[in-house]
Amino acid sequence: MATKKTVAKATAKDYSILSQLRALRGQRLATVTGCIIGAVVPVLVYRIAHHHAAASPALWLIVAGGLLFSASSVYGWGLRLFGGQWYKAGGFTILLELSTVFVVGWESKLALSILVLINAVNLAHALVVGNRPARRKA
Repeated sequence: MATKKTVAKATAKDYSILSQLRALRGQRLATVTGCIIGAVVPVLVYRIAHHHAAASPALWLIVAGGLLFSASSVYGWGLRLFGGQWYKAGGFTILLELSTVFVVGWESKLALSILVLINAVNLAHALVVGNRPARRKA
């Protein structure tokens, strides 16, 4: 079970990918909740883009909203993964997000799987440590 010291250490602006995973230890409810909510967005984007948007073009607005939600998480992970190189993080984000929407086949499902992982961990981490109000000094 994670101690207060472990969680406090993870909140000290160390949001590397591995520190996000470490912060989830012992935080079962927040982890499960965050993973479910985080995974729902890319799955809905995929399903709506591939199965529903052709029948009703207005549904592309939902797809765009989901892409915006997911892309911000993926870009942040890309920045950490590629050492702050914005062009690599941007390319990584565009590749994954748009492959999920516009590509048909196994490539789309691979991109979707990676997006589910990134969004699930990112939102679970936000529930555990990322959304706490700043503490006031006494």
